Amino acid sequence: MDSESFSTPRLLLRELTLDDAPSLLPIWSDIRVTRYMKIDRLTTEEEARQLISLLKSQIKAGQSSRYAIILKDTNTVIGTCGFDRFHTEHESATISYELSKTCWGKGYASEALFEIIKDGFTRLRLHRIEARIEPENDRSFHALHKLGFMHEGRLRGALKKGDKFVDQLIFSILSEELDSSLR
Repeated sequence: MDSESFSTPRLLLRELTLDDAPSLLPIWSDIRVTRYMKIDRLTTEEEARQLISLLKSQIKAGQSSRYAIILKDTNTVIGTCGFDRFHTEHESATISYELSKTCWGKGYASEALFEIIKDGFTRLRLHRIEARIEPENDRSFHALHKLGFMHEGRLRGALKKGDKFVDQLIFSILSEELDSSLR
């Protein structure tokens, strides 16, 4: 998908760059953040650059999108968000995000995700957007509910993390369900 940027009252969302590695390393190395991600905790800036390069190659191939989430007031990168996978034949995609622990509970996730979701339904012409989270991830449960996602069910043992399998809860929102007053 082509590069876009978004602005909200408090945030700027823009394309990831390799220069974001130093800002993202503290986030991607924080066990409290990565425990619900599909990556191992990172330990070096080189690993962060490699992950950004991988994400950028997936974006270039049209498989995903990913944006740096930046606080406008301080110009600080506080996380990323985007679509992990596009299912073009079904006009659907899977969304994900992560934020610095210092930014949890302030509404930044909902604010950023709303822009991505709105873009998915309008510019990308998606019909369905889904999210998959681990059952213990209460903060994501709350953010998705706030955005109007419906909890559809539990996928048992759906994700292998290390040497164990974990359940995932699946949530979705359809294009007609996004609050039209917020568009």
